[in-house]
Amino acid sequence: MEPPLSDDTPLQDIKDFRQPMVTSLGIVLGFLLNFLGQWAIDDGQNHGVQSWADWIILLTFVAAIVLMLHVLYRLLNNSYDTATAGQYYQQTFQRYMAAICLAFAGVAVALLF
Repeated sequence: MEPPLSDDTPLQDIKDFRQPMVTSLGIVLGFLLNFLGQWAIDDGQNHGVQSWADWIILLTFVAAIVLMLHVLYRLLNNSYDTATAGQYYQQTFQRYMAAICLAFAGVAVALLF
């Protein structure tokens, strides 16, 4: 755990961390949307969600997409308090990692079932 900021600690800004996270979110979001789009197209006349595994995949992907959009909003929002930028970034990063883990969990379920 990091020590608390003292009065002489320089304020941090998240602008240096923004671009790599936005890029990686764009790549993963594109993959997830492409996967869901292909799933809907390739299934033909049958309904795409037929089993519990399908529901788990769908729910994890939708939750990951919603969480990624929330993280993207936090990254692109420029009205955060610069005095607490480090804490703001840490919360955003935790949500980012949760979204990525959730997306990969959905992919793992899709591959295994």
